[in-house]
Amino acid sequence: MNRFYLLPLLALAFSCGEKSASDADITQSITIDYELDTVMVDAGDDFIYVNWKLTTSDLSADEKYFYNFKTGSNEPGLEIIDLENLKLERVIPMSMDGPNAIRSPYMSDVYALPDGTIYLSDSYELYLFDQEGNKLSTLNFGNHEFEGEKLPEELRIGLTHTLDKENKRVITLYADQKLEKAPLGITVFDLEQEQFYYKPLPALKEMEKYRINYYIDGNPMGAMFSSFELLAKNDTLILSNTGSNELFFYNLKTDSLSSKAYSSQYTSFEITKTYPERVESESEYRDLVKETQKNVRYGPLLYDDQKDVYWRLTKEMDRMKGDTIVHKTVLTAFDQNFDQLSETLLPEEYVSTYQAFVRDGMIYSFLNIDDEVAFVRLKPTFTNE
Repeated sequence: MNRFYLLPLLALAFSCGEKSASDADITQSITIDYELDTVMVDAGDDFIYVNWKLTTSDLSADEKYFYNFKTGSNEPGLEIIDLENLKLERVIPMSMDGPNAIRSPYMSDVYALPDGTIYLSDSYELYLFDQEGNKLSTLNFGNHEFEGEKLPEELRIGLTHTLDKENKRVITLYADQKLEKAPLGITVFDLEQEQFYYKPLPALKEMEKYRINYYIDGNPMGAMFSSFELLAKNDTLILSNTGSNELFFYNLKTDSLSSKAYSSQYTSFEITKTYPERVESESEYRDLVKETQKNVRYGPLLYDDQKDVYWRLTKEMDRMKGDTIVHKTVLTAFDQNFDQLSETLLPEEYVSTYQAFVRDGMIYSFLNIDDEVAFVRLKPTFTNE
């Protein structure tokens, strides 16, 4: 695999008129222009693990390295990609036996810390590793020994969480034991003080736009719903839902919740189609999975420290081409107060991926080219009218 490609730079300039898109007044019209290019990553004699589309990954604090966990692999490990030289540098092997063992080869999150240590989470346990693969600590979310309140036995930590790297705390959602309903509130694990508390948040039920539970012989086997994204900033937890054009702001100190709603000239405000809450047929469930892919999906907020803005990628069905869904993708910018600055429609060829990140003022999205890793780099700029 000793190949390296730099695909030709495609310079594109698109404009969009600014709308009054958020709760705050916008006094200036801003246009988003951008350039696109694609770069390949040299894996040497190996293959970078792409089965999970690089969704279990994180960018290092200095933005030089990209960490990708080989989720579900028979040989689990943490791949380290050198982004400056666009090559696979090395792999930190992981094992399910011995002093450095992990519970499962299926990880949900990777968090790279400024000191070089790395948290791995499978949504049940949180592991801290050094660069050599030595396990430094383990936190079991459901059976921890942190001081403070205890989550009632009929409840459990949910699958959605985020690491507040600045304050060294993990913030999660919690729900019923079988995860059959919308989340009920949030939990906070203070990793330095080893303290825990939880707070009910009834508004979460209203935020979830649809849910389809799949049962076999009366037992829950899966679920499909508009998922939550969490972002910690100072003492505020920013919650977004993939199914609506809103942001919710929960203040951890004052236990208060506020929100902002936005509008787009390109996408629907929210999911409006209704779905059955319960299905017991695999074929019906699979058909519903395909149907829900037509819905609007609002991506996570991506912070750009060069421009001091947050970016968000949104996609929604534009049309059907035979049996294939053709999506449109929209790029939106928000300022530090989370007021919407502008939005623009990206070309049809641009395919947004769930796991995107910002580096050097560019938005990187994973692209699989013949089972090799490529990144589409979107470089947006602003023009004031």
